[in-house]
Parts: sequence; C-alpha cells; structure tokens
Amino acid sequence: MPGTGKLSRWLSAGILCIALPQTLNAEFSRGYHYEPSAAQSRFDQRKRYQDAIYYITSGQRSRYLKVKDSLRNYPLYPYLEYTDMAYRISRQSVENMRSFADQYRDTPLPEQLIQHYLHNQGKAGRWQNFMTFADAVPLTDRNTCYHAYALARTGDETAAMRAARELWLVPFSQPKECDPIFKLWRDNGHLDAETAWERYVISIEANEVTLANYLVRFLANEDRPHASNLKLVHTRPTYVTRVDRYTGDHPRIRQLVLHGITRLARSKPDQAFDVLQQYERHHEFDPVALEATYVSIGKRLAQGADEENHADALPIDLRAHPDLVAAQIRQALRQGNWSQALVLLHLLPETAQTEPRWQYWKARVLSFSDGDADRKMSEDLFRQLATLRNFYGFLSADTLQLPYDYEDQPTPVTNEEVLALELAPGIQRSLELLTIGERSRARREWYFTTRDFSNRERAIAARVSVRWGWYKPAIQSLIDAEAWNDIGHRFPIAYRETFTQNARAADIPINWSLAIARQESAFMPDAKSSSGALGVMQLMPTTAKLTAQRSGIKYKSKSELTDPGVNIHLGSQYLGQMLRRFNNNRILASAAYNAGPSRVDRWINDKLPFDVWIETIPFIETRNYVQNVLIFAAIYGRQLKLEQPMIYAHEYLDFAESRVSTTKAAVAETF
Repeated sequence: MPGTGKLSRWLSAGILCIALPQTLNAEFSRGYHYEPSAAQSRFDQRKRYQDAIYYITSGQRSRYLKVKDSLRNYPLYPYLEYTDMAYRISRQSVENMRSFADQYRDTPLPEQLIQHYLHNQGKAGRWQNFMTFADAVPLTDRNTCYHAYALARTGDETAAMRAARELWLVPFSQPKECDPIFKLWRDNGHLDAETAWERYVISIEANEVTLANYLVRFLANEDRPHASNLKLVHTRPTYVTRVDRYTGDHPRIRQLVLHGITRLARSKPDQAFDVLQQYERHHEFDPVALEATYVSIGKRLAQGADEENHADALPIDLRAHPDLVAAQIRQALRQGNWSQALVLLHLLPETAQTEPRWQYWKARVLSFSDGDADRKMSEDLFRQLATLRNFYGFLSADTLQLPYDYEDQPTPVTNEEVLALELAPGIQRSLELLTIGERSRARREWYFTTRDFSNRERAIAARVSVRWGWYKPAIQSLIDAEAWNDIGHRFPIAYRETFTQNARAADIPINWSLAIARQESAFMPDAKSSSGALGVMQLMPTTAKLTAQRSGIKYKSKSELTDPGVNIHLGSQYLGQMLRRFNNNRILASAAYNAGPSRVDRWINDKLPFDVWIETIPFIETRNYVQNVLIFAAIYGRQLKLEQPMIYAHEYLDFAESRVSTTKAAVAETF
C-alpha cells in the first residue's frame, strides 16, 4: 500500500530537518552551515569502533568493555554487540539470543548470529537449544545437516529419515556435518540399492566423477558392473556405439545407453542418432527418457550442418520442445534457409512468438519475400519493434533509419527526500560499513533495509546510493522498483575520470568500456565470479597478469584487482588488445572478452550477416552478453552526448552483406 514503507514512517515523523546533531548525519550532508560539535566526531567514532573490534577479536574483552559505552550513539554499535556475542557464542544462552534478535530485528545481524549459534549448538550436540531456533532462519547447508540429526535426537525420526534422504540425493558432496545423520540413516537400513544407484547416476550426469567413484562402495554388487559401464560411456562416449555390448534387457543398461548417446551427441550427433535407432531394435526404452535423448540429439544437430537431415526424422513433436525449435530456427538462419526459419517460427508457443527476438526474425525473414504484403508486414513489425529499448528494437530502428527510442523517464526525486533517507538507521549503517571498507556487510545491510521499501522509496534509495558513488545497490534498487526507464541512474557513469583516462590510453571507445563494466559487475569493485574473475571489469588473475606484462603495467597480485583504478586500467588495456586483434570490431571483441579470443577465432564466419552471427553464437551466455554490451554502449553514448549508432559502419564489413527490403518504395538497408 502507498505510504506504508519505512521511509514514509520517517517522513511522517518529521525527519526532514537537516539541522540535526552531527552524529546522525551522513558525512557529506552537513551543508554550508555546519559547525563542529563538542560531541565525539564521526571520524573519532570510527577509529574507536575499529579499535573495539580489534579488542574483541584479539581476546582483549576487558579493553573492549571500557570503550563500549562511548559508542552507543555510533551507527555500527549493533555490529559491536554482534561481534562480541559471536566470539563468545558457546557461552550464549537461549535468552541472550532472543534478546539480541528482538533488540536488533531491524538489522540483518540476528539471522547471522542465529546461524552461528545453531552451528555451535549442533557441534556441541545441544539439540533442544538447536531446535529452539531451527525455524527462525533459512538454514545454511551445514545447519541443514545438523537439523536433520536434531530431528532424530529430539524424537521425530520419521522426519529425520526423510530429511536424510533429501540430503543424500544430490550430485555433490555434502559438508561433514551431514556425516552423523547419514550414518544413522544407513544404520537404520534406509540406503537401499535403488537410492544408492540413483545418487550414482545423478553424480555422473553432473560430471562429478570423483564423487561417483566414492559412491561405488554403497552400490549393490550386481550394480557395480553397470556403474563401471556408465562411467565408461560418460568419459569415452564412443564405447556406446558398440551396440552388441549393451543389448541385455535390464533397466540399468537402458539408462547407461541413453546417457552414453546423449554424451556422444555432444560431438557426433549424426552418429548418436543412427546408434539410437539401432538400440531401439533391442530395447524398450522409457518413452519420456527416449524423447529427452532425441531432443538432446536434435539440439546438437541444429548446431551443425546436419547434412543427412536427421532433424526431419526426429520422432518427437517439435511444438512440445520450444528450446529445440529455437535451436532449429538458428540453424535455418545460419544456413540462409529463410522459408524454413519462417515455418519454424510458427511452431513456437504463441507467447514466444510475440517476444522481440522472434518478432525481429520474422520481420527479417519476411523482408526477403517478393510479395508486397509480406514486405509490408515486415516493415510494420520493424516499426513496432523500433519503439523498444532493447537490442532488437535498436536493430529495427537502424533498419528503418529511425532514431532510437530510449524511453528515458527519470523518477523525480527531491534533495530533501534524499537527505531524509540518509538519516534512516539502516542507511546510516550501510554508509558507515561502506566507509570503513566493509563492502559485503554494507550491501547486506542495504538490501535488508530496503527490502520492504515501496517502489518510490527504492527510487530515492537509488539516488542515495549513486550520491555515495556506490553503483551496484543503486542499479539493484531501481530493478527492484521496476523503474526501467530511469536510464540515467540505471546506467550511471561510474568512475568517470578513470574510465576516460584509460579509454584514451587504450584507444577504445569509452562508452564501450563502460558498457562492459556495467554488464560484468554493475561497477562492483569487490565482485567475484564463480570462475574467479575479479573486480569492476571481472578480470581473471591470469589474464590480468599477462595483460600487465604485455602493457608494461606494474602488477603484483590478484588482490589488486579489487582496486577500481587497477582493474579498469588492466581491463581497458585487455579490451584494447581484443579490439585490435579483431579488426576494431566491438562485436567480435565483446564476444572474445566473454568467451575467450580462441573461441571467437573458431566461430568467425564472414559468410553470415552480423545479426545472424550474433544470434547463432554457440554459447547462450555469450550471445546475450554481446547483445547487452552493444545496447549498453549505445545508451552510454547517449549519456556522454556522443552521437553514435549501436553498430559502427565499419563493423558490418567483417560480415556478409544482407539487404532488408520492407516495401517497394523502401530503400534497402545494408546490415
């Protein structure tokens, strides 16, 4: 409901007055009439807070207690209490935990402390205490294991055994905290042959071969030869082509055959199709599993030439598998088979057919028609798409030589609203954590504080975050607020001077390097991907080291990559290397930045139009990445008042020429 968010309560309390005690104000919100207070300064509070944290963590609690009271008015006082209790977690009573959770319920700290407490109580075997808080928070993986064992130890063995089975049937190793419940579960006879086989199979399917090797010990003796064969066709799929080896009428054999054929299809889909046809003469496969295997083969066939036209012989209903239809559309586009592409487009679900991607390709296909009605429909589709702010909308605008429709509608926010929100306790805590370098905690506090905000309040919060030079939370707040048209704040010009200097030094377009950083990390200095890429421009440490060597840049260790200056410097240099390697073509260079230059070398095909090349990039992630970077670069070009198209004129030259004719009177545009 409007007016029920946290900020509304602050505004209704009259906290629009800027002349509040200095200890409540954000550091740079003091204004021209600021006068130093006799009270302890924020700078002094920060120093004392950091000293207090050191006293707690180094075991000097008596010294901490001496300074504790002097920090009661400091925004991060709850973090002092949290740290003190966390370092003495084994001494905390249920009452202490409840008191802390109640006192600081407007912070994310109770959940973190409870998780810590649960692990401590589980490790100590205090199961009643554990169960007191087990339902209070979403459990971590380790505490989920303890919870299952706690159920057994507090009398609910049925629920415990059910939880144990759920924990067991996963394709990864569980933490050691699961060992007690797994042992109890096995000792009670719940690990039967089917369950053991099921986990072995899902581990193999997830390519967790080491785990699968460990799980062999739990398999029934009669299943071990099947397990060996399953691993064999997984690691060496060509073995599945020896049809005479796997003709026995057994469900395990049928399972390993289908898995082996799915693996074989990754490199030899034509052979996989033929071999599966042979196996069908000997086996009565489960219809669902068989169809899934044919779908996998079909997707792989669509990535190649499929010279034997196996796709037409797939014994499946294409309409039931839109992902396969999409793959076949891309194959038809790659082959220049426009009529086939049009047929396949009509096999997509109706909701998918209305998506900008497929509307664009329908328009493109119809533009090749000799019929006036088809070309008129093509022009109408392009014109509708040209009103959209997305990759296909901008391509359509280029086709019709129309200006881009940026749909830029900033959310009006007053300075008074921004200053008022800065005074909210949770926002104050976020700012302080950011100031002392606790970025992860600052984000957690920010997201916790803003989670119940109204969309209006989130838009104001985004202004606060940008004002602090803290871009990722600003972008996220606007996403949460669904403020899609607040372009200026969704695409902030972060680290402007740093990007400008380094773009000039690396001889790359600044709007492009900003677009890369926006896509990679949303300007988050401490961002770290699952693959180990770090910082604003998400550099792999090995790439950073090699780039530094080639560019003569001083670089010592990967820890430097969380410094925006170092990261942007190295990232810009690497972008420059990719741009020059790929003939100053940002399309190819962007793909290389994401997937690696050697892959792009293999993917390059100058017989394809540029839009077909992008649409048929083998990796979905890279395909979406390139599209996002190109439109982001166009948006940043506008932000920087640079009159630039989404695709530069010279970038078309690395691809095949393709002309779009929408009506007889229309001028054919070169793609």
